[in-house]
Amino acid sequence: MTADTKPKATSPANNAAETFETVTAVGKETIETVITMSTEAAQEGYKNASAYGKERLDAAKDGYEKAAAAGKENFDACAAASAAALAGFEAFFDQMLTYTKRATAENTDIVQKFYAAKTPQEVVELQLEAVNNSVNRVVAQSTELNKITANTVAKTVEPLKTQFDSTVETFSKSFAV
Repeated sequence: MTADTKPKATSPANNAAETFETVTAVGKETIETVITMSTEAAQEGYKNASAYGKERLDAAKDGYEKAAAAGKENFDACAAASAAALAGFEAFFDQMLTYTKRATAENTDIVQKFYAAKTPQEVVELQLEAVNNSVNRVVAQSTELNKITANTVAKTVEPLKTQFDSTVETFSKSFAV
């Protein structure tokens, strides 16, 4: 005796209901997966954007600090150069004043000797002495003024050159690969 078991026939309504439930479950699972992936992508994007923003903010802050430091260093170099130039002008002026006093004293002495001269020969000798003294004085004065000028230029340019070299080195490092 064998028992014949027939599969239970399912009605089209049951098939439709099962299909609908399956489609609904798959749809729900798909939506949940999409929402989960979107949330994760948004979180990752926010995290990356936040990190990039912080990076850019730090770079901007660092750049500002470097620019401010360079500005202060430039100002200090200009102040040192100005002080050196002013000291040079003072030395130049002092030398001119000293020269003028010395020349006036020597010229006054020669004029007094002219008034005391007794012969034309003495006058000629005094004229030669005056010319010789004048030429020697001008040559010595020119040499001294050239030394002062050269020294002043060197002292004025030195802090500017040092600052320029430092700035070029600093900024060329930031562009080096």
